[in-house]
Amino acid sequence: MEYNIEEITEKNRSKVNDILINEWESTDIIIRGKIIDGTKLDGFVAVKDSKIIGLITYMIENSECEIVSLNSFEENKGIATKLINIVKELAIKKNCTRLKLITTNDNIRGIEFYQKRGFVFANIYINAIENSRKLKPEIPLYAENGLPIRDEIEFEIKFAK
Repeated sequence: MEYNIEEITEKNRSKVNDILINEWESTDIIIRGKIIDGTKLDGFVAVKDSKIIGLITYMIENSECEIVSLNSFEENKGIATKLINIVKELAIKKNCTRLKLITTNDNIRGIEFYQKRGFVFANIYINAIENSRKLKPEIPLYAENGLPIRDEIEFEIKFAK
């Protein structure tokens, strides 16, 4: 499958923002009770025929790289894996001590996906989504698979120094 990976720039930022709104209900993303402005995040897009088919955003703080969002619109083609690997390489180049991300308890496919790519459980934050809903009431109570959206699960890959 032919596609290119490009950095998020001013040229594609409005398309990225549209994806965030469509996938996350707004450009604000809530992680661990903090509002993250998705319009300011760094990241990469997978582009095929001038259409974005994958998106990853991240931020680096205190020598840790955190994946904030990950979307693949053509599944089982290696797009999300490639995007994660690019951010992982970048985190290593920037001397980060770990790569981390948070997902929710309802994301069964994501939990499996991240473990297959070398991520391990780092923390589980029970009922964390209750606080997130205070900041972003659009977060649904239940996922499409019928599971309650309730807990945050933190995954990590630690880098040897």
